[in-house]
Amino acid sequence: MSEKNTLHVDIISPEKPVYSGDALSITAKAWDGEVGIRPGHAPMVAKLGIGEVRVTRGTLADLVVDRFAIKQGYLEVSHNKVVILSEDAHAIADLKGVNPEDIERLVKQIAEESDPQRKSELQADLEWLKSCDKLLKGV
Repeated sequence: MSEKNTLHVDIISPEKPVYSGDALSITAKAWDGEVGIRPGHAPMVAKLGIGEVRVTRGTLADLVVDRFAIKQGYLEVSHNKVVILSEDAHAIADLKGVNPEDIERLVKQIAEESDPQRKSELQADLEWLKSCDKLLKGV
């Protein structure tokens, strides 16, 4: 494949790089909906929500889709390069599972929390666990 028909994709979390490679396209959950990126896409920056990023790679005859769980962050596209910086990111195949007690504990903490900022942080953690659980069940 010629260089103009692929994207270079980097997915980075604070802990470590999660993915680096070429792709035919990516799909990501932006803050306000889903965004698809293919080679030649105009430069852009998008705020990401909690959800999934799908990286499609390979050849048209032999497509492979790698799936990643993303906890917010930003996506930048420029010159056929996509960089995703996320608070937390994992290949879905590497996720272990979600403990239902962790979800229950967060629900209880949210109900008892009076500080709006802390409540918002706890809510994001709860959404992250629920999203990971949903993505794991969809594998």
